[in-house]
Amino acid sequence: MPEKQSDAPQPRAIEKLIRSKYDEMPGSERALADHVLEYPNEVLLYSATELADRAGASKAAVSRFVKRIGYGDFREMQREIRHAQMTGDPIFLSAKPERGQSSLALHLEQDLATLRDTIEQIDATLLTEVAQKILSARRVVCLGFRNSYIFANYLRRQLTLIRPGVILAPSAGQMLMEDIGDLGPDDLLIAVGLRRRSAQSARAMELFRDRGVPIAYITDRRAVRTREYAKWVFACQVRGTSLFDSYVGVISLLNYLATHTYHASGQTGRARLSGIETMLDELGELDPGT
Repeated sequence: MPEKQSDAPQPRAIEKLIRSKYDEMPGSERALADHVLEYPNEVLLYSATELADRAGASKAAVSRFVKRIGYGDFREMQREIRHAQMTGDPIFLSAKPERGQSSLALHLEQDLATLRDTIEQIDATLLTEVAQKILSARRVVCLGFRNSYIFANYLRRQLTLIRPGVILAPSAGQMLMEDIGDLGPDDLLIAVGLRRRSAQSARAMELFRDRGVPIAYITDRRAVRTREYAKWVFACQVRGTSLFDSYVGVISLLNYLATHTYHASGQTGRARLSGIETMLDELGELDPGT
């Protein structure tokens, strides 16, 4: 069994082992790694053959995967996760819904669990650090591609009510580096990278990390390599009851970050927001009847 520093249950030991070996894994083992990272409880619920089927891999791939991350056999990995369950860690207490369980009630239950799983695993002190950096940075760039662009745009929209110099990237019809190629250590890059991430996002994060740009990263539990590019990482639970991911945890986290930043901004943020609201009233841009 992988060496431990003590006999106490270590709920994230298997996560660390998988992430440390992830880059070495072939595609079939990565499929298993992704599945175990998101649904570790299934290692207890199913046999090696059944787990392979649910992850779209082979039983042989399970054996190779187990040995690669340092366990003697599948049962040894099961014992590790059973220890993790003893801590009450929610990641190790839920499994992927079975096919056919797509009722509205189940959808609600799953979204509530997803929201709870996300928020309970977030370090509030890191959010405070990011809020302070948002306020002190020369410029703030919210970066996102594909579905992640929606959330980068949402965050940019909220933060621009609090401070100037908040940019959404990439902007429509432009090359990424034409917009933000001059970012430096005095700026802040907030990257949103949810699964099925654009490869361009990782390349941009690596480039700006190497240039000394501090990066806050809003991502999901499957992210492995891209985490190393960020100073602050917030991993959200995004599993849902269908083929589409659930983003309730992501939007809640971003809402909290924007609100926290507003409160931290003090009089400066309040004055900016008040001024914007006054101009909206003067121009009659909002419908007063709704």
